[in-house]
Amino acid sequence: MIQKVLGSLSLLLVTSFIYSQEVSGRVVDATGSGIDDVVIEVPDTDIYTYSNQDGSFSIADVQGAQQLKLSIVGFKNKNIDLAQDNLNKIVLYEGIELLAVQARGTNSNAFSRKETAYVGKMPLKDIENATMYSTITTELLESQVVTNLDDALTNATGVFKLWPSTDRDAQGTGYFSSRGFGTQPSLVDGLPGFVFSSVDPSYIERVEVIKGPTATLYGSTVTSLGGLINVVTKKPYKGFGGEVSYTGGSFDLNRITADINTPLSKENDIYFRLNSSYLSQNSFQDRGSKKIFFIAPSITYSVNERLDLSAGVEYMDKENVNPAVIFLRRGLNLPSRSVEEMGLNPNLSFSSDAFKIKGPSVNARGIANYKLSDNWNSQTLGAYSYTSGEGYYSYLYEGATTIFAALQPLTQTGYQPLTDEVNLLLGEAFGIAQDDSFVRVISHRDGKANKLNFQQNFNGDFKIGSMRNRMVIGLDYVQRSNESNTKSGNPVLAQQANFPQIISMLEAIAPGQGVALENQLSSFSYFDAIFDPQGNLVQNSFTPNASYDVTRAQLDQIYNQIPDNFIETKSKTYAAYVSDVLNITDRFIINLGLRLDHFDQEGDLATTDDDYTKTTLSPTAGVVYEILEDDLTLFSNYQTGFINNDPSIDNVLVTNPDGTQSYQTVVTTNDPTEAKQFEVGFKGALFQNKLNGGISYYHINVGDDVVSDPTVPLFPVPVSVEEVISKGVEFELNASPIRNLNIRGSYSYNDSYISDAYVKKQDRTITELEGYRRVQAGPRNLYNFWLDYKIPSVTSEFLNNLGFGIGFNGASEHKPINNGITGAFILPAYTIFNASVYYNAPKFRIGVKANNFTDKQYYTGWTTINVQAPRSFVGTISYKF
Repeated sequence: MIQKVLGSLSLLLVTSFIYSQEVSGRVVDATGSGIDDVVIEVPDTDIYTYSNQDGSFSIADVQGAQQLKLSIVGFKNKNIDLAQDNLNKIVLYEGIELLAVQARGTNSNAFSRKETAYVGKMPLKDIENATMYSTITTELLESQVVTNLDDALTNATGVFKLWPSTDRDAQGTGYFSSRGFGTQPSLVDGLPGFVFSSVDPSYIERVEVIKGPTATLYGSTVTSLGGLINVVTKKPYKGFGGEVSYTGGSFDLNRITADINTPLSKENDIYFRLNSSYLSQNSFQDRGSKKIFFIAPSITYSVNERLDLSAGVEYMDKENVNPAVIFLRRGLNLPSRSVEEMGLNPNLSFSSDAFKIKGPSVNARGIANYKLSDNWNSQTLGAYSYTSGEGYYSYLYEGATTIFAALQPLTQTGYQPLTDEVNLLLGEAFGIAQDDSFVRVISHRDGKANKLNFQQNFNGDFKIGSMRNRMVIGLDYVQRSNESNTKSGNPVLAQQANFPQIISMLEAIAPGQGVALENQLSSFSYFDAIFDPQGNLVQNSFTPNASYDVTRAQLDQIYNQIPDNFIETKSKTYAAYVSDVLNITDRFIINLGLRLDHFDQEGDLATTDDDYTKTTLSPTAGVVYEILEDDLTLFSNYQTGFINNDPSIDNVLVTNPDGTQSYQTVVTTNDPTEAKQFEVGFKGALFQNKLNGGISYYHINVGDDVVSDPTVPLFPVPVSVEEVISKGVEFELNASPIRNLNIRGSYSYNDSYISDAYVKKQDRTITELEGYRRVQAGPRNLYNFWLDYKIPSVTSEFLNNLGFGIGFNGASEHKPINNGITGAFILPAYTIFNASVYYNAPKFRIGVKANNFTDKQYYTGWTTINVQAPRSFVGTISYKF
């Protein structure tokens, strides 16, 4: 009896201690190493804490609690029983993000979320990873009241927007430059997908910008030589909650978003989340608009302790007028060298509301995560993407009337009346092109694209002797198909100017040649107007009925005369890869990886001429040394990447055995573009991650890079040059020196140039390119900064919820076209200032932001001039439940 009383008393004392006193413990991974920054919380309360760098934690005031919940990115969530579980060794096992990790309160550094399971296809801390990457968090997007992906990416280190989203031929997002090379966001949750600039940021958990060639883990189907962009979506989380918001602002911006999360079972093993939004906005210029509907349901199911399942779908329906894009003339001397000299009116789009492209897009993913053992996990992933775009697309081509120089041989026929007529036409065409003149070119686009991807990954975390191995072994299959039914032609050009007289005379002196010329003119792109930079119509005989605006009915009348040009292409990629992060010691880490890619292109299904296969090996190696354990590392990497290039198909005049001549199709296989990067730098997570950042120097050497031949007028003709070098420095800093203050800043310098312009296929060196900066490299210098501060107050609840943000982003001058033929066109340097103020209460948030509040006029471009938005204001209100 006494023993029972003593036992009951002991249990009561232990239980009372647990429920009323501070609870301490330590969180470790499968190998026993501590995990820092784990969220430890009492379920259904606001009581929480974070683990320290060695995994230890203490959490106070847990009266009445039965359990603690632990969560962190890259590991599976876990609930522990306070009365029964061993708190001194709480083991978390690796896993991809099937459930969201809910941020609680103010962490040490809200703008830096460096743990990820995507960059290395395994959970790694930033300071353990030999790859440099930049993370844009949802907290940063919320502080900046961001409404589109393009604006979000201004926060990425060394990333510059080259082109806006065009939606032509089912191309979704804009084009960006990273480390001197063009790229598009092409990964969703680490899988190939169609990412759109108009995807609502309310659905984005974070954006990861992975730097340098990354073929070892991602191959060539989604990668870029300068890096890639991965959009991580919001996942279901345990519990019920949500948020609805409205945003309004300049240029008739109206945006509604909804985010709802709920359990679907009493056992709390199935969770469902729904994100949806609708946005409409007019252009800042005189024409243009966009309307976007977005919905994304997702679900997770914890079948048991070993198996988790998740699935998600994103559907978007979009209608927009493509932004004004002014292409600068190629292969000819430029009449102006800057936008100031050109006198461009930035308020004009030179467009019409009839130039609309619309179509739905879908991304779907399914993931199964199975725990094989304490040391090995299996990840089976499948994804399907579909996108389409149909409508009229327009752009402006500066100096395009020089295309009629192709008629100059007609002045050599010896028939003077024909010579006079041709010279009359050429005089008008060249006269227009002596000054800056914008020819408005129109085409009808109807494109569809599909991607299908399957991955099987095996992730291991084990020791060989005293050395820890974190390994991923994977298989990858990607299938792509594209359909294009573009209508491009000019059924009315042969009836304009003095073409009827020229065609008639040519037919009379050379039967059949007049008809051939008429057919050639009908193959030209349709253009309906010519403007000067101030938007005035240039009077000419090529477009005698030109007007600024055009209707859909007028365009339909033209394009009903143009036949369809249907092209369908397909390709497949089979790959296997392995990557191992090996701890030689606690501070010295080596990363080795290798990928085998087999690319099988069917190309245009109407012909076999462009069919080919290519097998490529892509190695990678990295070294990390922790100068200060868990705080400061020295790292270096060797990374490779490649892009498969289509074969060249040429019609070559050959002499037959009988002495006659005929044209034959000759197919020449082209070498892939291959990149090799060497990088060295430092990464730090100091003062319990209150100061986080990195600095690195990189040198990328690219062979057989495809560029445009500057000696060919107007039209881009690709050639492969022997060598391109891109090198530079990148620096990023994220800091939270005091509570409620978060700072983010970065700077990058890039020197990218064509070091050897020898073209093997043509056995010539294009001296007009050698030594010149690559036009897709963007500006040499890029920088950004953002500060967010929430005012602390012990006396005023109102002030305690009030905060503000302020920052800037900018670039040095940029040359969107630059070679020995055209010369250089200069877009000026700029610095854009932005500011926001918000009131963030537990149940609602109100925010106001001024974008570009100094109203700076600035431009971007890639062989183009793209006018950017002036000052604008945005206001938002949201309710949380």
